[in-house]
Amino acid sequence: MLTLWRALVQPVLDYCSQLWSPHMVLDIQALESVQREYTRQVKAMKELSYWERLKRLGLYSQQRRRERYIITYTWKALEKLVPSPSNINEVEPQFNQRTGRKCVRKYHHHKHQRGSRLSYHPVCPTMAQESSTAYQDLTDCSVDSFKTQLDSVLRTVPDELPVPGYTSLCRAVTNSLPDQVDLQRRDTGLGRSVGTPLL
Repeated sequence: MLTLWRALVQPVLDYCSQLWSPHMVLDIQALESVQREYTRQVKAMKELSYWERLKRLGLYSQQRRRERYIITYTWKALEKLVPSPSNINEVEPQFNQRTGRKCVRKYHHHKHQRGSRLSYHPVCPTMAQESSTAYQDLTDCSVDSFKTQLDSVLRTVPDELPVPGYTSLCRAVTNSLPDQVDLQRRDTGLGRSVGTPLL
């Protein structure tokens, strides 16, 4: 069933997610419901909660998967492997001796494009840097190597999407990486990192 999911369904849900991702809760939950219902049909998974099914099957939530795509695409843009996403949002590196490489994003205001900014690149490319510095300065390496490093960071961050029936159990404000990382920092007494740009 996982083979069928990855071959036939996941590519449809992933389409263009490097550039666009829903920001409305109802839209996020609508996309997530596809994976939620499918994983429920996997043998021995029906009685588990959705969050537990994701862990057992080694899957990301669809929201986390889209965030991963955005981070990867932004890294590729910084490495000049792909074009900068568009003339609305130019991404470029910014170096700091203490915190390493950051990604800054510059807006170019166009009246006819303002509405698209709400859905365009909704996730901060530096968000995972707040949880680990394992990959933020990673450069001159293969894309596969970068993804491996990124996954090692993402696997340490809770992936608890507030789908219907689970909302009251959520500890973070949302399942987005910045909110989950902030929760981790509060739990460990580190607080939020000061000066980290949330784009």
